[in-house]
Amino acid sequence: MRSLEGHGIGLIVKKVFVLLLAFLLSFSAEKEKSNLRLAQTYFYKGYIEYTQGNYSDAIGEFSKAYLADKEGYYGELSYLYIGMSYAQLSYKRGQKEGIASAIAFMNMYPYYYKKPTYLFLQREFIGYSYLLLGLYDKAKDIFLSLYRDTLRQDYLLNFLYADALSDGTNRELLNMIDPESLTERRYLYHLVKGFYAFRDGNYKETIKELSDAQSLNRYLEDDPEFLYRYAVSAFMEGDWRKSVFYFEQLDRKDIYKKYGESLDYYLALIYLMNKNYADAKKRVDKLMELDNVKSALLISQLWIFQDFLEKYGFKDYSYKKTLKSIAWRYLNSTYSIPALLGLYYYSLKEKKVDEKHIFKLKRINLQEEIVFQDVKVNTKPMLEILKELMHKIDPYGKDSNFLVDLYSLNKDNYVSLFGYEKLARAITYLGNTSMKDVVQGVEEPLRSFLLGQINLLEGSEEGLRMIEGASKLLEGEDKKEALFILGIYKKDIRLLESLVKEKLSTRLEPYLEPALLELGDFYYARRDYNKAKEHYKRYLEIARESDLYWLVAYKLAKAGELTKDQETIKWVVKKAEGRDNIISRVILALWG
Repeated sequence: MRSLEGHGIGLIVKKVFVLLLAFLLSFSAEKEKSNLRLAQTYFYKGYIEYTQGNYSDAIGEFSKAYLADKEGYYGELSYLYIGMSYAQLSYKRGQKEGIASAIAFMNMYPYYYKKPTYLFLQREFIGYSYLLLGLYDKAKDIFLSLYRDTLRQDYLLNFLYADALSDGTNRELLNMIDPESLTERRYLYHLVKGFYAFRDGNYKETIKELSDAQSLNRYLEDDPEFLYRYAVSAFMEGDWRKSVFYFEQLDRKDIYKKYGESLDYYLALIYLMNKNYADAKKRVDKLMELDNVKSALLISQLWIFQDFLEKYGFKDYSYKKTLKSIAWRYLNSTYSIPALLGLYYYSLKEKKVDEKHIFKLKRINLQEEIVFQDVKVNTKPMLEILKELMHKIDPYGKDSNFLVDLYSLNKDNYVSLFGYEKLARAITYLGNTSMKDVVQGVEEPLRSFLLGQINLLEGSEEGLRMIEGASKLLEGEDKKEALFILGIYKKDIRLLESLVKEKLSTRLEPYLEPALLELGDFYYARRDYNKAKEHYKRYLEIARESDLYWLVAYKLAKAGELTKDQETIKWVVKKAEGRDNIISRVILALWG
């Protein structure tokens, strides 16, 4: 009894134990003769009932066997089986105090039988009872002691089963077991392998091993430990149907509700993923009442399901406030990561940063899984959503400053979540030479292409050589941009003429003005005024007014005069009318 202190058993255990012991000892007063054949019959009937899980009937048959042969083989054996049957019956009824009383009853075995025959079996049954109570370390001690005394592999396997359910530090001992030598216990070998695989996050292997174990022992479908690990593994592998099946089985078989909160957690996510929002809402509401780590982990993932939030009136502002609260509460643990990822999601969605302090303080240590007790958070879907949003961010426009701001708050977080590429493009677009080192983080040929542009901004001709080398390996818009730069800097007229004929994206449009200007000046200098007019006019159609703009307008009017093109002159004069600058006044004076 002393070993059971601290486990909430107390006085009720003593009472149940006394009643159980009195039940057996009351028959000791009866003067029945030992009947070996009758005892054997009763014992085997009891054993059949026991193996089929009919523990109440088993106790009845074992009791008869005990009475028929109290001092003999079957009577002594039945004593232990009565204790183990009572432990199993108590577990099945959700009465842990009954398991404790059964342990106490079996501990009396060597006192009742002065020369006990089955001490190994007694210790084995007590080890099983500790497993039923979830006292895995006590069970490990018993089974390891049995293995040392006997070198029986089934005892080592029981030790490893308890180990897999506790700290999982002895898995290497599994290599000492030959599964071919196991007979009816072979299912346990696969079960233990599956449990260890589950601890490692190897869910395919978990499903394989647990399926092998299930094929050898159908009663595993009543075991909450088996059901929970199979259900979670199926969930992590994306097999929603099988996961729901095993979770629903678990809901019925987990009489102690050991996995009750976890079951609500996973079923909520499965229903959310399958857009079964009504059932999801019920599970979410149950968890939200708890206000604990599990509920926080679930709430922190709801941003993935925007349709659900919208349907049930979760406003962005209030939900972000909840995420922020969770992130602050668990700031120093990994449990804050889903909430932080949610805050990054809203920053990308709104293209502004509201949570500056928390982003600065928390460094995200990215993990594929975040584990709390029996709950696992899969971060992959969250990271994929963030990457999809980042893909929509345009580093060649107003989003560029947002990217720099987001990076500046927490450089490590930004790089681990999004990498360097978008940021490096934004820095190059902004001409921010002070952040040149960031560009070093991208792969070739993009690195040389972007660094080349920054070097050009710094006045280094090496930049042009870098862009030229990279241009041979670049593709798409990067290649076109490189060719524009090379054409403008090298005054490659043929290249520029081919480029300006193409339909350009918003990103490449800024290169059109200098390219047209270069082409216009080239042809104007060679007195090919018709071609010069074509490029100058197109330039004026897209450029903003400036001194350069009006200088080009003057040259276009002059080219019109030299080619006797009154239509072009009138077009320029019309642009100059109502403008008050020196060149516009000259245009009006000469041709107006």
